Formats: sequence, structure tokens, C-alpha cells
Amino acid sequence: MGEERQELLDTFYHQHGPCCAGCDWWHSLNSRAGECWRTAMIPGADRPAPLGITGASLALGAGHAMTPREHVCGEFKDDFDWTSLSPAYLRRVGARAALAEQEKGDA
Repeated sequence: MGEERQELLDTFYHQHGPCCAGCDWWHSLNSRAGECWRTAMIPGADRPAPLGITGASLALGAGHAMTPREHVCGEFKDDFDWTSLSPAYLRRVGARAALAEQEKGDA
């Protein structure tokens, strides 16, 4: 995934809280939508439904549900070690808690 896309998603997550953009189960297709790999495989026609897409002319095969980055569900998981990233990046994406934890560890 491109660095710019990841930074956009990380910023969105830190601005909006637990959502697909920050979930370990979610794999982005672009900066606004992705696939939830926590879900079971579903028929291709059903995959884009959470995005509000019906009757797409592009044939999709079976796979995981596609969701928008802002989607929130009960399966959210974020086990990523945000403190492993540079302070400059954490500031840019608004990861205040991870930045505070880093600074506390440096004291």
C-alpha cells in the first residue's frame, strides 16, 4: 500500500476513533474503502452492498465484505504498536496517545 494512502487512513482513524480505517482486520482497496478480512467469504454480488453499491456492471467474485473506512462494528481490533513509529509521523496523523507514551518512556 502506498505511504500516502496509509497516512490518510491513519489520520482519519486518529480523528474519528475506532473504525475500519484503523482496524487490523481491514485491508484498504483505496483511501476510502476496503475489505473486512474478519468477515466470512460472501457472494460477489453482496460484497459492495455496505458501500451502497447495487447492480455494479463490474463482476466481482466471492470474497470479503467491502466497507467504507468510517464503518464501525463490534469486531474492531488495533494491536499495532503505534509507538514504533517516528514522533514526526505520530504528530502528522494525530496519534496523541502514542506520542505521549513515547515521550513518557523517554523521560
